[in-house]
Amino acid sequence: MTVILLAAAVLLVLLCFGLHFVVLRKLSRLIKTPDPVIRRPLLVVVLSLFVVHLFEVFLYALGFIVLSALGAGGLDGNIQAAGATFEEYFYFSIASYTTLGIGDIHPTGAIRSLAGIEALNGLLLIAWSASFTYLTMEQFWTDDDPSND
Repeated sequence: MTVILLAAAVLLVLLCFGLHFVVLRKLSRLIKTPDPVIRRPLLVVVLSLFVVHLFEVFLYALGFIVLSALGAGGLDGNIQAAGATFEEYFYFSIASYTTLGIGDIHPTGAIRSLAGIEALNGLLLIAWSASFTYLTMEQFWTDDDPSND
């Protein structure tokens, strides 16, 4: 089971970093064109990053579900009696990815390690997004440009 968990963790980290890189690269090219087609580039950047983070959380939730189905653990705590639903895995994934760690739902078994890896992965990706957003703001928010109002 350790090999499967490690393989899932590596796959999820690579998928998330790769997806994040592609989205940031495309956003960078889109907002740096000589004749911008986007009137509010910062808004597009923030909304795009929000969507990509939600998708990355979704990928981890699927990873938890698959590993749980393979017997690597599950979720415990404030969940429905019939077992964890997708919504609960997604909720737990958001709490892990953002390092919020509410604690009303917690992992059991080997997937606990994946929750820690997701927290580290989320922390890095959120920081990367914040850095990109800052650079975008620095580029487009100037005092003498009325189009940024």
